[in-house]
Amino acid sequence: MKHGISLVELMIAMAAASLLVLAVYHLSRVSSAIHTETRDAWFCMQSIRNASVQLNDDLTQCACLLPQDLKVAIRDRDLFIAGLPATSNHRGIQPSSRVPPPYYALIVSAQGHSMVLDTVDIDGDGTADFWADLGIITEGGPCTISHGYSRGGLVVPVIAPPSAVPGGMVIPAVHYELKSDGLYRNNQLLAEAIHSFEPRLVKNELVVAMRARYHGTEKELSVPYPLQ
Repeated sequence: MKHGISLVELMIAMAAASLLVLAVYHLSRVSSAIHTETRDAWFCMQSIRNASVQLNDDLTQCACLLPQDLKVAIRDRDLFIAGLPATSNHRGIQPSSRVPPPYYALIVSAQGHSMVLDTVDIDGDGTADFWADLGIITEGGPCTISHGYSRGGLVVPVIAPPSAVPGGMVIPAVHYELKSDGLYRNNQLLAEAIHSFEPRLVKNELVVAMRARYHGTEKELSVPYPLQ
């Protein structure tokens, strides 16, 4: 004898279906949260990795062509690494067949927020080695070339000038600076997730502690770089 589904059976079936839907929804939420956390953690570590690789490249290329006692400088939390980034307009500092390294300029005079150099082509290859937003290291400390500087001029305007002494050495440097939206290199954004950047010199090592944050997820890493 055929009969339909009773009210009790229908309620049990609906309850079971509701539990199944809730279980699937919860699983979807958990999976989405795990995916989001993994993605944010990856973005944080990728930002730290990009900064670490670039730091290593800059420290590797600064080596023997510049005075070793001006290799690295720190001002507050800004980091200055001796050398020049190779670009489409500049191949970096190159060994000269006429003049042996180390290569550097000398301060002719300094007043206020500017200094006059004896040359801006320290390796004698016909291309100026100082330009706007680049860092420089002097024997009195590091500073940054002002944005309005016109490449090639012997009068170099600087931001927060150091104790520049006439006759002192000056070399170009890569400048790392932490701003509100990330870590900058020569005034260009390098790693936007980084919100803490603390370089320090420990004996013969540069130790850089970095912390990245993205959507509430944080990752940190302290990287040592030998300076020998």
